[in-house]
Amino acid sequence: MAKQFEGPILPFLRLDAAIALPKFRQVQDQLRMAILRGHLRAGTRLPASRILAEELGLSRQTLVRVLENLKAEGYLEARLGAGTFVSAALPRQLTKLHFTPARGDAPDVAEPRLSRIGEQSRAVSAEIGRMEPKPFLPNQPALDRFPFAVWRKCWNAATRNGKAATMGYGDVAGELELRQRIAEYLALHRRDPCDPEQIVITPGGHAAFTLAALALANPGDGVWFEDPGPVTTSNLFRTLGLNLCTVDVDADGMDVAGAMARHPDARLAFVMPSRHHPLGVTLSLPRRLALLEWARTNDNWIIEDDYDSEFRYDGAPLPSMRSIDSHDRVIYAGSFSKALYPGIRVGYLVLPPRLVGTFRNLSGLIHRSVPVETQLALAEFIGGGHFASHLRRMRGLYAERRAAFHAVGRTALAGLARIECSESGLNALAWLDGDRDDRAAHRAVLETGLQCYPLSDYAITTPRPGALILGYAGVPAERMKPYLGRLAEALSQP
Repeated sequence: MAKQFEGPILPFLRLDAAIALPKFRQVQDQLRMAILRGHLRAGTRLPASRILAEELGLSRQTLVRVLENLKAEGYLEARLGAGTFVSAALPRQLTKLHFTPARGDAPDVAEPRLSRIGEQSRAVSAEIGRMEPKPFLPNQPALDRFPFAVWRKCWNAATRNGKAATMGYGDVAGELELRQRIAEYLALHRRDPCDPEQIVITPGGHAAFTLAALALANPGDGVWFEDPGPVTTSNLFRTLGLNLCTVDVDADGMDVAGAMARHPDARLAFVMPSRHHPLGVTLSLPRRLALLEWARTNDNWIIEDDYDSEFRYDGAPLPSMRSIDSHDRVIYAGSFSKALYPGIRVGYLVLPPRLVGTFRNLSGLIHRSVPVETQLALAEFIGGGHFASHLRRMRGLYAERRAAFHAVGRTALAGLARIECSESGLNALAWLDGDRDDRAAHRAVLETGLQCYPLSDYAITTPRPGALILGYAGVPAERMKPYLGRLAEALSQP
């Protein structure tokens, strides 16, 4: 008579020879998951290792190894003379700590308890770069012209001989070498000198805004925010609990007088003075001075987002607001995402001296540090003159692509949209003729394999005429005609 199995049959155990995971790991992971899901309850007796080994076609030694590992993790226990059991110390009803069922599998599962910030983050979108880069994707630099060979040499120079300093935690404010190079660049090319000690390196511009909001405002405080304005930044401030005080934007930039009249008690102002996104306008000097005076008089702060000021095609880049701030009210935020490439994830803040200590500590608590190797390679890239050379080449290239986009677009989109190219930046606006819905136009454009953003997505409270935001910097000049022809076809659809 054949011997009966001493424990439950385990039909969920399956070995897959097509995957690289070792067989013992496959069995171990599947048993662990069966316990966590409640398929094997506390106190359940397992088949003997010899029987399991025969069922799975494995050696007994392999199964013993699996069971011993799970015993060490606390999932199983051995009872002398009785066999191996699911640990009785486990809760009778495991709450799926390591397993989250799909909503369709368990519609009655309660939503997790979250913090206020966690709850708010569920209601907004943080998707900024997940899409595949396609023609006319806004804010997309010419990645095909990035000097990869030079960058590799700078990286190798920064990490030559396996420098131990690149393998540990870095300075919470950023590597001094990079801060010095940034200070030199700002003084020479932006006419905005600062001490390297005023600079704090962050993992991108968005992280810089987060630090400023956390350090300078409490939940419920107001922040002036241009309408329309960048979606992810408005979502960030909302998630952090700030009251978004929307401010109109016209040909001279943020309506500072209107903001003072409507939102006199705001704590912060977030502004893009060199080139507003998405409208492309520049904040006029009278309004800059009025904004600085508002901050001084009310002991408030200005966050200056200077995200792509390097690319100005008619003359030198405009001076920053910080460069005319005589009362230390401006927190200047810069980034290398547009100047180099988005994935580098290096940004920086230039701070009033009295804020440096606070921002250093807060950055250390939240970010610890930006990868040291990246910082040192970037310092080498800037210090060797490669950054300035790259910017000169890109300004020429983008000016050529901007001219081609404007010239071809006026003809290709005649009767469909009016092209508007600002004197700086990487994007243009196509104002749709008539009362065309820009979100519907956006969907039609996506179906053609192109990319753009509808202006309506950036509007917060004030509706605007329909327009599409189109990035020309990443499109070769010789490809403008066919791509714009495809865009015209999309916009011609009813």
